[in-house]
Amino acid sequence: MASQCHHHSLPIMHYVMSRSGRQHEELDSSNRAHVAQLRRLVLLLLVWSFFMTLGVAVSISLQFVLPRPPNKEVTVQGKSNHPEIMMYDFSESTRPSDDGSFELKWKNVTGNVKVEVQEDGNYFLYLQVVLQDPSPNVTYTVRFLYETVESTKPERILERHINGSLSTGFMGKGFPLPGGTSLKVTCKPAVNLNKANTYMGIIKFS
Repeated sequence: MASQCHHHSLPIMHYVMSRSGRQHEELDSSNRAHVAQLRRLVLLLLVWSFFMTLGVAVSISLQFVLPRPPNKEVTVQGKSNHPEIMMYDFSESTRPSDDGSFELKWKNVTGNVKVEVQEDGNYFLYLQVVLQDPSPNVTYTVRFLYETVESTKPERILERHINGSLSTGFMGKGFPLPGGTSLKVTCKPAVNLNKANTYMGIIKFS
């Protein structure tokens, strides 16, 4: 009798352990995505804090270096002294072009958008591209490009090669841009991208 009970309990234990394993896998996947999102936010806040601190330090220094006109106030309507932050998530890829590269398309809270700057100014541009299933022994080239209204072809801002890893890591650069400049990101050769961890952003300072 005890032997029969033991044999009946084995499938039940196997089912419980299998179901518990699947639940742990689902929780691990959800936790990894949540942790990645938190890391993005923390990194962005650190960058923003650094430039805010730098801006305050420069402003204080200029107060002592430059003379201030007496009894004269200048106000600019519609301008803000605070950085403007624009963030975009990877949406989809275009088909590979003749040279084997494809362009990344982006989205924000309103949906798919064309990424461009509207006004002349100084910007901090940042980017991270994460591959989903790269082929072994293949070097992937990621380029961050800009194209002005007067450009004949896109110009390079940043470039990073991925070989033996999954990610470009965090890429960032300060850059002056004229209004109407469009920003583009390309990857070569074609590969699936990790949507949860591929993103770009723009911080406008002045």
